[in-house]
Amino acid sequence: MKIYSVCLIPLMLISLISSVNADVGSELARLEKEIEDIRSKVGLEKKNASKLKLYGSFRPVITAESDGSDSAVDVRDALSRFGLSGQASVLESSTAFFNGEWNVKMADEGQIDGARLALVGIRGDFGELAVGKQRPPHYSLIAEHVDIFNHASSPYAYDNIGPFFIDNMTTYQYSNQTLDFRLAMRTDGNSGSDTDDLLNIGLSFNADDFYIATAYLKSTSPSIGAGGADEEGDEFENIALATYINLTQVYLAAAYQGVTKTPEVGDELNMSTLDVSAAYSLPSRYKLKAGFFIFDDDVDGTSSAKHQGINLTLERQLADNIRVHIEYLTKDYDERDTLSALSFGMRYDFSSDL
Repeated sequence: MKIYSVCLIPLMLISLISSVNADVGSELARLEKEIEDIRSKVGLEKKNASKLKLYGSFRPVITAESDGSDSAVDVRDALSRFGLSGQASVLESSTAFFNGEWNVKMADEGQIDGARLALVGIRGDFGELAVGKQRPPHYSLIAEHVDIFNHASSPYAYDNIGPFFIDNMTTYQYSNQTLDFRLAMRTDGNSGSDTDDLLNIGLSFNADDFYIATAYLKSTSPSIGAGGADEEGDEFENIALATYINLTQVYLAAAYQGVTKTPEVGDELNMSTLDVSAAYSLPSRYKLKAGFFIFDDDVDGTSSAKHQGINLTLERQLADNIRVHIEYLTKDYDERDTLSALSFGMRYDFSSDL
């Protein structure tokens, strides 16, 4: 009996240890699940704590162009680019991010030529703060919504005096489901004024496929020395409005800029731009686009660059990330020959998580 009891004790211990291990294992699994639930609620999922993405878009274009006295056929580039972006969770409820993006000159030996974006920032419940070269509020709130064409100069009127990218800039953005507020300031002690070279502020409202926005921009260019040693360069004040309506098959947008230019020397100029863009979805993944634009530089005589024009585009989506297009563009200048162009192009977008 004693021998039996002695033999039974190890078996009982093994059984007890196994039971304890099972309970501990079950408890650990339960605790791990609870921890993951907590991490998920505060946005700290392990899988999404850090992300890195490589992306780009190649956009070659073949263009036949004529200005009335001369014509040419050329391979051009419609702003091809590639970029690298990343983000990581910080401070439990915030995300740090960066973005670098560079031009690819497909019509110029495929050279990588200059940065479009180079910024780092942080976003959270307080909004988003970023520093570096980036899109100004004027483009994001105003021009972006009429910039729907496959051309390096789109939007065509805005392109004459509107900003696309600005370096040495600090931006702040706060948005919810309907309102988007943006503020930007460029500071560079080597150019413009001693304190600030650009101030850009804007607000948009978006609800039920209807959008309206306004933005104010004031900038100072580097002095060319014509006004004296202590003078600043040209000053610009730009007040802009934009709106769009986006229905099932129809998209219609408009953007306007009223710009006052105070030159370092010379008379004040009151310039303006108007871009109107429309798109209509057709069967079989075709889309028809049309645009109308007017640029007024408030200059009289042969040096004026005033013009108006139209463009018509037919697109065919071959895949979610690949499309081809054919576009006709005409610009009717007041003091120059009319420019007309017919283009055929392709766009290939790509994106991959690293």
